[in-house]
Amino acid sequence: MRTEALNGLKKGDRVKRVNSHRSKWKHLVDGKVDDISMSEESVYVTWYDEDGKSFHWAKYNCHMIEKIEQGE
Repeated sequence: MRTEALNGLKKGDRVKRVNSHRSKWKHLVDGKVDDISMSEESVYVTWYDEDGKSFHWAKYNCHMIEKIEQGE
């Protein structure tokens, strides 16, 4: 089982999509890494709305996703 993606993301990390401030990605700002691919190049992310309900799940190249730091 892989524990870390090439960009340092780990299972359970809170994440957002790179360039999420752009209107096309505005809704992808509160996700959680569910798993890491065998190649460590992709992450599987579940996205949550403002009520904490999941609304989307997808696989992304790990460089399209960045960790949300404490206080963000």
